[in-house]
This record gives sequence, structure tokens and C-alpha cells, in this order.
Amino acid sequence: MYADQLYQTLRSLIRIPSTSGHEEQVRAYLTQALADLGLESNVDAQGNLIALLPGTGRPLLLNAHMDRVPPGLGHEPILRDGVLYSDGTTNLGADDCAGLTVILEVLCRTLEQNLPHPPLVLVFTVMEETGLCGASRFDASPWQVTEGLVFDNAFEAGVVVSHGAAYEAFDVQIQGRTGHPGKDLDATINALDIFRAARYPHGSLNNDQTRVNIGRLEAGTARNAVPAALTLQGELRSFESVEAIRDYQQAIEEAFVKAAREAGGAANLHFETHSHSYRVDPAEPLLQVYHEALRQRGAPLVARPTFIGSDTSGFRASGIRAITISTGVVNEHSFAECVPLEPLEQLVQDTLTLLKLWQEQEQ
Repeated sequence: MYADQLYQTLRSLIRIPSTSGHEEQVRAYLTQALADLGLESNVDAQGNLIALLPGTGRPLLLNAHMDRVPPGLGHEPILRDGVLYSDGTTNLGADDCAGLTVILEVLCRTLEQNLPHPPLVLVFTVMEETGLCGASRFDASPWQVTEGLVFDNAFEAGVVVSHGAAYEAFDVQIQGRTGHPGKDLDATINALDIFRAARYPHGSLNNDQTRVNIGRLEAGTARNAVPAALTLQGELRSFESVEAIRDYQQAIEEAFVKAAREAGGAANLHFETHSHSYRVDPAEPLLQVYHEALRQRGAPLVARPTFIGSDTSGFRASGIRAITISTGVVNEHSFAECVPLEPLEQLVQDTLTLLKLWQEQEQ
């Protein structure tokens, strides 16, 4: 079973459109929800919404991101057999409305039931889907917070991410020479032929420790013209060392430059680091407290590595030992996205237990 308020909150958030860089409507909803609970909030230079619930003990950060991947439309979700689905016109948006809902439910129940808790630094971030921009640029110094929970998706609800992969985005621009395909082709350089000739590393590599994917490609201007230019967007996700990642980047660059040079064209590449790899130490205090919260209801701690990124990478890079607890969203980033509600309810209850235990150990 799950609380009706949890369902209604999630439903209300999903009705609001949001994509990366356009989180203003969700931010306004959250601002009002916090105000209704008696909490003041502020917006930092990045657009993150931040609030503090005072408490006793060492503070904890609670995080979820406000943006979604496109189309990210607001819509009326469909509830069927305890699972919430998209209406079929857009992705559901439970990534990360489910995380937002968990935090709001934790706040509501903590205040309504006067439950014990540490100071809670609430950070609702922007542009997680396009490079963890909000989390990476969050200034933790005014809040004196060094540990936190990130509610986002990777696995079944409650599973902890033990090892997060590094993420490198790359863009390639290939330049050839256009011409009429019915005339002398010796005067043309087909940008698509350069792409096909490039022997770049791709797919699953080194026993699936690294993955290279090209997700978008655009070329040409007309059916009846040899394409002179091609642009592509790719990504590299890896658990390997920084040195190994650099070797993959070099191999990708050399493959496109070599293929272009041999055809008489040119290729330019740009790499951008979105996140570094991280590993959660099993002895970290927050993970140990979460383990105890699960043990008290007879559940095991499950921790797994993932290629899926989250704001945890951004926070950890700035010194906050955050851990991702999965919300259990299924088929995220697609129109088939859905989320079971009962596991979300359990996640709220486990988080309330964790807050109590965290406060008690500091007394």
C-alpha cells in the first residue's frame, strides 16, 4: 500500500512540464510546497532551489533534480494496478519527479508527526540531464553539509549505487566537399563516407568496463547532393582509470582525423567531461546508517555499480559524500516509462528511519 498524498504529489509534479534549462514551473511548485510547510527557500546562481529544515546533529543533504529529458511535457498520468504510466504522449517524468516526491513526503511526515531528524539541506537541482550542472556548481560551504542522499533512478527502489561511471561527451564535425551526385564524383568528398571509414572504438569494451555510443548524427542538406558536412554527438561511459579514458578519447579522435585526412577532408573533435567516476566506501557512515535502517525491517542492503549518471557525481567531486538511492523508475527516458508506487512508499519510510538513526548517533 501507499499513502494517497504520495500519489497526489507525484501526479501533480508530472502534470508540470520541465526540461533541462526550463525548470521554472517545477521550481515554483516546490517553492510553494516548501512555503506551505513553513520553510523559506532561495535560488542560487545556477537555478537550484535550496531550503533548510533545522534539526539537531550533523546535517544531511537531500537531493532530487527538477529537469527531465525531452519532450518532458506535462500530462495526466495513468494509474493502473499500483503503477503510474505516461499517457503515451510523452515520457512520464518520474525521472526525477519520483525523487522530488520522496523528499516532499519525508518533509511532510517529519513535520506532521514531529519526528526526530537532523538539519536537512534540501537541494533541488537544475540541468542534471545535460551534465549535472546544478549539482557540480552547488556551493555547500554556507550549509556545512558533507553527506547526503540523492534520490534518482538506476535500479529497483532502495538499491544503492556502489560505483558510478565517468561520463565524457564528445562532438565530431566532419568536413568534405559537396557536388551533384550525377556528375563527376572525383570532385566531391562525401562526409558520410568519412564517417563510415573511421575505425573508432565503440560499443561495449574491456569486459563492459567502458561503453562508447553515438546517439545523434546529422549530415547533408538535400537528397540530390553529396553531403559535405556531418556532425555527430557521442558519449563515453567508463569505470576505468583516467588514463584509460584518455586513451579511448585519443583513439576516437585519431580514427576520425585519419579517415578524414585520407579522404581529403577534415575532422574536428571536442570532448567535455560531465562527471568523474566514483566509488562508495562500504564503511562510509551514511551508508552504514542506511544499512541499519533496512536491517530493522529485515531487508538487505543491495548495492550495484551503474553506467547511469546522477547528481551524486557532481556532489562527490565537490567533497560531499552523497549516495544515490534508486527510486525504481522503469524504462526512464522513454514513452514507456513507469514507476511502481508501493516501493516509493517504502523508500519514504526507510528514509524517515535513517533520519532518526542519523540524529541518534550524533547525540
